[in-house]
Amino acid sequence: METVSGAVERITYQNEENGYGVIKVRVKGFSGLITFTGKFIGVNVGTVIEAKGNFTIDKKFGKQFKVKEYKESLPASIYGIEKYLGSGLIEGIGPKFAKKL
Repeated sequence: METVSGAVERITYQNEENGYGVIKVRVKGFSGLITFTGKFIGVNVGTVIEAKGNFTIDKKFGKQFKVKEYKESLPASIYGIEKYLGSGLIEGIGPKFAKKL
């Protein structure tokens, strides 16, 4: 099992009933975004996630990191805070206003 961590950039899919989701994560040392799949409850754009799991190759979607367990923390960088605030989590603060803050 591998451990990978990074900032959540986008939530591609989220099933409210069972918690299964597909998220895109910017991981240091990797080019582009990495697709994480698994059960994510309450994960928001901009949060930092440390996940344990394995890389797999899906026939349709390509390389993905299949998450077995994870922990999340609030963003520590300016970029992460901006993404977190601009995610719509807080009413009245969108991407443009988050950038100004």
